[in-house]
Amino acid sequence: MDMNVIRGQRLTGFGVAPDGESIAIHLMDEDSRPATLLLPAECLNALIMTLPEILRRSLHLRFHDASMRLVYPVGHWEVAGSSVQGSVIVTMATPDGFQVSFSLAALDLLKMATRGASKCMEASGIIGN
Repeated sequence: MDMNVIRGQRLTGFGVAPDGESIAIHLMDEDSRPATLLLPAECLNALIMTLPEILRRSLHLRFHDASMRLVYPVGHWEVAGSSVQGSVIVTMATPDGFQVSFSLAALDLLKMATRGASKCMEASGIIGN
């Protein structure tokens, strides 16, 4: 089976169908021609869950450093209640508007806060390792 390969140069935007049933990812190909990848909305979760692994592998292969990560600054965060008993929803957003939400057990959030406070004290030199 022949595969249609589009060698993208850069992403130029996206679109969402008026009914929300499909999305479009717009890009410029290697010859600076516009191209669009159309996907059903059902593919979004798979795409979102796949991108971090693609990025992790790319960074590892490019820099030969398994600890390399793409790190974003947090501009805003919030903790909200959840319809799942014992859980909360934690949303983090970058200053430019990228955001992601996670469901966490309330106890896990408390553990994160405790470990985070400890790491902050270590980083500031208040306590040693």
